[in-house]
Amino acid sequence: MGVAWYTFKNVEVFAMKRMTLVAVALMGLVGAARAEMVSIVQTTDMRGQTAYDVMNRDEFNALLKEIKDETAVFAAAVADAKKEWESNKDNKIPFQGSRIKPRAAKKMGPDFTDREKADKKKSTFEDRSSDKQIAELDKKTKGPKPKEEDVAKEEARTKAFDTAFEMISKKMGDKLGRPVPAIGFATGDFKKDGVKKEEPKKEAVKKEEPKKDGLKK
Repeated sequence: MGVAWYTFKNVEVFAMKRMTLVAVALMGLVGAARAEMVSIVQTTDMRGQTAYDVMNRDEFNALLKEIKDETAVFAAAVADAKKEWESNKDNKIPFQGSRIKPRAAKKMGPDFTDREKADKKKSTFEDRSSDKQIAELDKKTKGPKPKEEDVAKEEARTKAFDTAFEMISKKMGDKLGRPVPAIGFATGDFKKDGVKKEEPKKEAVKKEEPKKDGLKK
């Protein structure tokens, strides 16, 4: 009886310890699940400009949803903009829509559980991108001086590209009912129903007419 009771007691203690270990393990898993996982996301706008952000899973999925909606209306917006451009006989340069692409986003490297570390890594990506842009600019400036006519042609193409970007963005915004984000600025300002907001009217300021003696009324 005594031996049996002692054996039973040992089994009971062992079972309690095991349950405690399982509970601790489960608490650890819950804590890990609650820790916010964040990613460094590279976003490329329709002009090819890039930016880096730290996002959690919900933010990244929301961004992908936005891009999916934009991509769905992109081709139709380009076609409409091209038709409008070519209908203007003053436009001598071909429509530059082929140089414009839908926005894109991708994760850069593994996820982080520490947002501070993710922010530091994001700064590294931004510094590399900035250095690359500076190097490309130096390469252009160190080359032979272009002819004036070449400079004029390049300026005309740049202006046509900017106009095409604005046209496509505007038409996409009309279809989506919201602006299409661009790095540095957003084109258009739209209500949810797709109607462009009107600028608030400024009240006319009535000027006071001076009296004959030079004093105001």
